[in-house]
Amino acid sequence: MGKWWLVGLLYFLGSFMTEAKLTDLAEPPDWSSLDSFQKSISKQEFITQLNEVYCPRDSWWSPWIEVEKNRARIRKKNGSDEWYDLHFSESNKSANQSSCSFQISGSKILIDPGHIGGDFSVMEGRHFSIGDDKPVMEGELALSVALLVKSELERKGAEVDLTRYYNEPVTISRPKDFDDLAMSWFRKMEWLHGLSEDEKSMRIKKRKELYFYRVSEIIARSEIIRKKKPDLILCIHLNAAPWPDPEKKSLVSRNDYHVLVNGCYMGGELAYDNQRYEMIWRLLNRWDVSERFIAEHMSKAFAQNTGLPAFAYKGPNALKIGEVEGVWARNLLANRIYEAPVVFLEPYIANSEVVYQRIQLGEYSGTKIINGELRSNLILEYAESVVYGLEKALSKTE
Repeated sequence: MGKWWLVGLLYFLGSFMTEAKLTDLAEPPDWSSLDSFQKSISKQEFITQLNEVYCPRDSWWSPWIEVEKNRARIRKKNGSDEWYDLHFSESNKSANQSSCSFQISGSKILIDPGHIGGDFSVMEGRHFSIGDDKPVMEGELALSVALLVKSELERKGAEVDLTRYYNEPVTISRPKDFDDLAMSWFRKMEWLHGLSEDEKSMRIKKRKELYFYRVSEIIARSEIIRKKKPDLILCIHLNAAPWPDPEKKSLVSRNDYHVLVNGCYMGGELAYDNQRYEMIWRLLNRWDVSERFIAEHMSKAFAQNTGLPAFAYKGPNALKIGEVEGVWARNLLANRIYEAPVVFLEPYIANSEVVYQRIQLGEYSGTKIINGELRSNLILEYAESVVYGLEKALSKTE
């Protein structure tokens, strides 16, 4: 008896002391914050949302989620036997279903201009130039679009704010603040240890920069969003295509658009405790309902206003959502941790021949002939497409 009692105690202590497996800079999740969702969702709806939006392969989620008759058991810590029990509603009708009936007037909309721009544009890898032309900086283009959208939506009665108003970081951290974290990462990457000293230093430097502009920056913006409590978040981006020859930049002919919602968590991502929690949190909030609704209208608006074709993913890291072309689910840091429905906009290929020409022309008035067509400036066209998409989506309930 004493022997098995000791084995049980050691197992309990080992489970209790198991460290959470977290993505860089993430906090351990508070699973008790899901308590308010107890009995708010049916088993059928939970499984449907899991398979059709958030994790399309059973083999990806089954090591972490066990679905029983009256509950879903969700593993709280990687490598431990601690579980969170989410009890299903007793009927197939779930409570507190999301509604898409809000209108532009009176809505709280937060716009997130992607990236940083300015002096940080090169570091972000969102900066290129050809010859003596002025550089293309996605962060600065995104902010210009965001400010135009804000002005127009406010004119229509919305309450609008931005995560940033300048081409400067929101986070107070800088790459040097991540020295220890970058060195810890490097020590784990044994395959890098045989590189030259210069190459090692470069890899560590790039890692510190990545923690700064891709992780710390997004986390800082998420804190703004948490305080603002918006009804909707629009993330403004431009896409880019791989260079045919990275050593000698030449423009591509491809030009298209797509719109992203949160979803398609892969197995390796769900192995992280915080990502597993964040997926369940979004699923239970039913933010996918509003995201898809807005995204589909945005996709139609970009197709109509720009004449661009919709982009289609080919790999497992994206999932086609619904039947409207151009709407896909991906698990990105921003659309995972921003606490509201999030729609990511990715129109235009910045390094395409036509778009590059339009960017070089800047924010001109009226129209100009570009590639045989009369076009307004690209910033205005982008902003008008966003506003038109929101008008079509939010002017009625569907």
